[in-house]
Amino acid sequence: MITEETLQKDPSWIRLLTGLPAETFWQVVHDSQAAYPAYEQQRLEREDRQRQVGGGRKFDLPLVIRIAMILTYLRLHVPQEVAAKLFGATQADVSRELRRLLPLLKQVLPVPEVWQLIEELDDLTEADMLALAELSDEQVLVDATEQQVYRSTDSPTRKAHYSGKKSSLPSKPSL
Repeated sequence: MITEETLQKDPSWIRLLTGLPAETFWQVVHDSQAAYPAYEQQRLEREDRQRQVGGGRKFDLPLVIRIAMILTYLRLHVPQEVAAKLFGATQADVSRELRRLLPLLKQVLPVPEVWQLIEELDDLTEADMLALAELSDEQVLVDATEQQVYRSTDSPTRKAHYSGKKSSLPSKPSL
């Protein structure tokens, strides 16, 4: 299990798991810790919240590990269960932290302009891609959060969009 102590003693884990240099990772953690109280207060006081402030599940892991877990999941594109096992968490913890921390990480990562441009632009032109490449400094973090795909209940429409990925294996030829 990877802990904060592991990351501090052997910084090579940081680059392997998150793709970020250790100095950049620790700067992201520092910036996140500075912005976290205001971010968390805003999150807890939103209008559509169903529980009172103070209610809800408490955090089991320190912020450093939660950040490392999310960045690892996004970088390695492994199942949430794998990222959870690495950090001593559960799949539900990874899913929950993606919803809770990803907006904060978008604010404090070294290139927030990239996130902002991607959200503002619907179809990226070649000029937009060039601008993103210049901003990215050849380091990119991709949000690979799994999204549920809804299937049409209309049979002809469903068949027209059938991919065949989940089809059964072909039967063995008989001798």
